[in-house]
Amino acid sequence: MILRFIVALMCLFSSFAYSAVFKSEHTALLKQWLSGIYRSTNDVIQGREINIDLNISPIWQDRIDGEWLYMESRITHSSNKPFRQRIVQLVATPNGLIRLYSYSIPRASDFAGAYYTPQLLTSLTQSQLSISNNCELLIELKVTYTFVGETDPDSCITHRTNTPLMTTFFAVSKVNISFLDGGYDKFGKLVPGRLDVPITFLKIEDYDVSKYAK
Repeated sequence: MILRFIVALMCLFSSFAYSAVFKSEHTALLKQWLSGIYRSTNDVIQGREINIDLNISPIWQDRIDGEWLYMESRITHSSNKPFRQRIVQLVATPNGLIRLYSYSIPRASDFAGAYYTPQLLTSLTQSQLSISNNCELLIELKVTYTFVGETDPDSCITHRTNTPLMTTFFAVSKVNISFLDGGYDKFGKLVPGRLDVPITFLKIEDYDVSKYAK
């Protein structure tokens, strides 16, 4: 009995430590700010300026290995299925930064509309996910009360000769999300990505747990 008690106590302390490392007040706040419905202000696809709807909802909230979110993007007012779906994991680190991992989903079209119908994700498990390009974002909360991040330069190596290291700049506030793609050449010089200005998404509706999480 004593041995079982000691083992149980060690497991309990281990789970507390695990939770403390992978979740924090900052990951919870970033999850809250990210969750909701957004619309882009300046996106361009194949040379055409169009609006994109971005829907982000929290999932797997009982897990202790970080905060998890489902993201899907679709052309505004289009009846087509989303053109991008991802699962995102936010992980707190001991130095106060947040790591953002992006995962692709198998048979993603089966889960289209999961923002409004979370039950669609019931059958999805973490073991089915694939890390997307292994590009991790390192994020911190600035004194301006904005989360700002950049791709970890050691995690996003490409085979392009002109830009062997790709990067993404990322900013989140209570009301918007901004992305800017770029890269570093072989001399370590920053070169622009596909846009000269950030893609900005304005939040038009917060995620309503009572409405969508039933």
